[in-house]
Amino acid sequence: MPTTTLADIAERAGISAAAVSLALNGKKGVSEETRARVLAIAKESGYRINRLGRALRQSRAGAVGLYLPESAVHFGYYTETTLGLTERLHEADLSLLIVPSTPTSPRIESFPPVDGFILIEPHSDDEGAAMILGQGLPVVTGDSPPPGFPDPWGIVESPNTRTTREVLDRFVSHGAQKPGLLLVEQVSAWAQELEAAYRAWCAERRLEPRVLLTTIHEENATLAARLGDWTRERGVDAILVGADGVAVRVAGLLRSLGLRPGADIKLVSGVDSLIMEFHTPPITSVDLQPREFGRACGELLLELMEGDRPAETVRRGLDAILRVRDSG
Repeated sequence: MPTTTLADIAERAGISAAAVSLALNGKKGVSEETRARVLAIAKESGYRINRLGRALRQSRAGAVGLYLPESAVHFGYYTETTLGLTERLHEADLSLLIVPSTPTSPRIESFPPVDGFILIEPHSDDEGAAMILGQGLPVVTGDSPPPGFPDPWGIVESPNTRTTREVLDRFVSHGAQKPGLLLVEQVSAWAQELEAAYRAWCAERRLEPRVLLTTIHEENATLAARLGDWTRERGVDAILVGADGVAVRVAGLLRSLGLRPGADIKLVSGVDSLIMEFHTPPITSVDLQPREFGRACGELLLELMEGDRPAETVRRGLDAILRVRDSG
């Protein structure tokens, strides 16, 4: 069967080969109706874009690098974000390369060639993230990089301060008097924003901040004992968990202490997932819309890759939604 060419598609569509190229590559200059017609003809005829040839002509690698924090393997949020990013890049006919996390002794010169980077939640103790930001390539970060790191070309961010205050106000409206914040790290902008918003909220109400720092590796017996002291000695009667998936573990430990989430103590997860919805009781959570967040990061990077570095970092926001359930 003869190979379909741009000229073949152009003849069938009744437009120029140049217009076909614009349509297939997602470029401006053709109407959405024309783009849809070209894509339909290309699909019907089995046309495949020569990625290598296009990349060589454009002096590009045809790929985007994704850099995640070393702890990403423990949290489903990053999986959903990666899926959304992959979908958007696939639409632009770009490959996604997940590069190794190198928080110490980074060797980013060994990374494969890419046209730009996406950094999701860069941590303040990650030298690799800092070095990627210091390169000349386009870089978009999911949430802001830590203070002192080079500025990215673009940032996609969630309304973390607003949602934190929304959760805390809900606690108070449902009778809580001493809400606490549980964190598993303090090195991401997300965790730092949650803590800053929590402390500011407490200061406005002349409340003592009650922050409990744990790790994902802390043994259940140890964490249960600390939760017991936190709730009994310090009177915590509502908990915002600043971590993905950890609220389920906390709920189980609270029950072992005789505290029923939703009845005896309010509990909210700072990250939503299916397990929060189907837990007993279902756990109120902040839906950060990770799949849409990943797509938004990809969309912004694609825009920035088309031009020179902007004079100032371009910021885009993606809304987050409080999913109210029985736990709080």
